[in-house]
Amino acid sequence: MVYSEIIEKVRKSEKQRLAVMCYAQYGNKVLFLLRRKEPFAGFLVPPGGKVEKGEEIEDAIRREFREETGLELNELKLKMVTTEEGPENYNWILFTFVGKVDSDKTIECNEGELKWIDIDKMLEENLSTIDRLLIPHIFNDDDKVSIIEIRYHEDKYPEIISVKDV
Repeated sequence: MVYSEIIEKVRKSEKQRLAVMCYAQYGNKVLFLLRRKEPFAGFLVPPGGKVEKGEEIEDAIRREFREETGLELNELKLKMVTTEEGPENYNWILFTFVGKVDSDKTIECNEGELKWIDIDKMLEENLSTIDRLLIPHIFNDDDKVSIIEIRYHEDKYPEIISVKDV
């Protein structure tokens, strides 16, 4: 997959920053982070973060995940790219992966508290509205990669504008 071509195709504005996140599984559980700061402070989100200048997308998710959890990702698979526009802190091109880890032993994370959630109970947890909307596109049995256009309103409520396959 050529990530630079995807970025060029989906970019809506120069305000959009590149970011990555991964729903990583260990057994029947998925690792989440209870965020301390915006965006999504107080909500459970998958570990991830910003792509550094000149960094490759897959290198960024492996680095961010390792920094936040102490774990190495295996079987990494891109599931979705979102192009997001909205108020400050809500302008992203976000690459969402699924992966697996070999342990449930995490490190202390300065971004928030790490929490393992049963895969069948994810939607019962304190997830952000956008994660609730996107999880069905991520945890499906197909190998498609979706491109989803999202607009955040001033109240930070997300609206899905379009869903396409790469």
